[in-house]
Amino acid sequence: MAVVVLLGDINIDLVLDIPAYPDEGGEAIATRQTVAIGGSATNTAIALARSGHEARMIGRIGDDAWGREAFSDLSAAGVVTDWIGTDPSEPTQVNVVTVGTSGERTMFAYRGANARLAPETVADDAFEAASLFHLSGYALLQAPQSAAARRAIDLAAAQNIPVSLDIPGGVVATIATDVFTLLPKLDTIMLDSADLPRLLHRPQGSDLEPMVAALLAGGVRRIALKGNGALSLLSHQGGTDSAPWFTVDVTDTTGAGDAFAAGHIHGRLAGLGGHDCCRLANAFGAVAVTRKGAGLAMPSLEEALRLMDARTPR
Repeated sequence: MAVVVLLGDINIDLVLDIPAYPDEGGEAIATRQTVAIGGSATNTAIALARSGHEARMIGRIGDDAWGREAFSDLSAAGVVTDWIGTDPSEPTQVNVVTVGTSGERTMFAYRGANARLAPETVADDAFEAASLFHLSGYALLQAPQSAAARRAIDLAAAQNIPVSLDIPGGVVATIATDVFTLLPKLDTIMLDSADLPRLLHRPQGSDLEPMVAALLAGGVRRIALKGNGALSLLSHQGGTDSAPWFTVDVTDTTGAGDAFAAGHIHGRLAGLGGHDCCRLANAFGAVAVTRKGAGLAMPSLEEALRLMDARTPR
């Protein structure tokens, strides 16, 4: 398997199942509570490590109990933690994640130590023998972490290491300008098709094809769209490939996009064609939504392949 370097947030998720959301100033009694490691790049790193890759995580935690728990969980999951630093003044990020009866999650976060990742802490040796660098879009939100993300992209580009960027829907408009400046250095961007108009400052409902063409013209080589009706898509200069989503019972959507990213990364490194990359990414995401929480609940390649095999007509 391959070496994959990842940069992004490391946090603890406090997940509350909420039967109904109250009005502002009201109260809701959760029916379930779980506490687990999370973070977009962290979730993807765990999925890749469980799939046999050497996942090297670049990030920052606080000098606190949550940080020690996160570090221990990452190590236990097989993620390489050599490039994770500790911040003396900011706490480890804690996310409050509420999950409604449909399984859809809503997230509240204080970014804490993550946002203080400095560019000088991104070491050259993290990229030795790496086959791909993956960046979470949350890392572009605040300096100095945003500068650290750009340094990591430049280090990867200097060594001809492909760079993938996962663009979270909640921050797509905020980081849109940064994404466009980075397009020539990116191999793959991943986002939901519903977020394309926000990324390109187009009206909702705009045609998909010209928006994809504009991004490809900006220099990115591949665009993986997490949702377009019943399909996921992978667009490139040669055209567009697709695969249908798997129908599963949804428990919790937390981390589904991060699992989807892991599937695309594995497919990219394994040299799979566009359709097969989409299908594998869909399987990773489908397994993820059947489980509670993210982090240590992230699926492995074996589990994704098992789902694919079970849904293949014979």
